[in-house]
Amino acid sequence: MREKIFAEIGFGNENFFSTEIERGEDEKRIKGFFKPKKIKDYYFRLWILKYVFIISLSEGFKLNKKNKNKFKILFGIEGTN
Repeated sequence: MREKIFAEIGFGNENFFSTEIERGEDEKRIKGFFKPKKIKDYYFRLWILKYVFIISLSEGFKLNKKNKNKFKILFGIEGTN
């Protein structure tokens, strides 16, 4: 199973630079920005209250509703190793 890598820069996670690694149902976030070897997408995400605004090169603009109230602003790179 391939692992998905989400390298992110911004405010709202525990660290300004962080990387999330997903393997199936398992995921972990580590401190630092580790760029994936094969890049699939670049994205910008903005959480305001219960809404997430997403601008993605591969999927365009999306608006999602979440249950959590928070503020986050992130730029990220999605890919695999």
